[in-house]
Amino acid sequence: MQRLAQEIEAVVFDYGNTLIEFGPAQVETCDRKLSAAMHEMFGPHDFDQLTAIQHEERRSPYQGEFVEHDLATITASLVRKLYETDPTENQVAELLEVRFLAMTGCVRVDPEVHELLERLQERFQLGLISNYPCSRSIRHSLAEHGLDQWFGSVIVSGDVGHVKPHPRLFQQVVSDLNVSADAVLFVGDNWLGDIQGALRFGMKAAWIQQYAAYEKFDREPDHGDAHLELQHLSELGGLLS
Repeated sequence: MQRLAQEIEAVVFDYGNTLIEFGPAQVETCDRKLSAAMHEMFGPHDFDQLTAIQHEERRSPYQGEFVEHDLATITASLVRKLYETDPTENQVAELLEVRFLAMTGCVRVDPEVHELLERLQERFQLGLISNYPCSRSIRHSLAEHGLDQWFGSVIVSGDVGHVKPHPRLFQQVVSDLNVSADAVLFVGDNWLGDIQGALRFGMKAAWIQQYAAYEKFDREPDHGDAHLELQHLSELGGLLS
């Protein structure tokens, strides 16, 4: 790890399940709050059907050209699939607010995350790339927990229109930080989006497995190996030794 530290100028993080926990428990909480709002608005529905649709929507951007969803569009589509009715613009807006509050309300940040970022910032530039269709949710969450102060670049797929592993997100962060790709260590939990995306773009990659993932991707024959495998975020402190 010491040799790796000498080769990098920036550390770029994923958000969910990397800096914060956002796994199956948090996803279920968000789905249940959305379900409750839809029940009140439209009537009863099959929660298992809702979760199945949501699961498919979360995975589908990783196929083809890695295009990110428009959250309003897929929220309206969810209503149609569950109720066979078209929601009004006001109803979609209300459900989007429910989704925003549910996501941001799930986030908890351990004090040690701030401590680590503060230490890393003394030596490296820091950035963040998050796959999430609602940029407002990510940026609000970062600001609410004081994490935004550490990052010279924050890239959200909802702004870009593509998800990791699409190179456009990685290109934007190296441009913002004014570093070359091979001088960046990307830290993330998603094997396809984070690790393969970073490696394909020429970055170094650290695969963190601290939290249970809700998006799991199998290793394919053409996949590269991460430079580091971490069981806990605190292990990155070794970069400073």
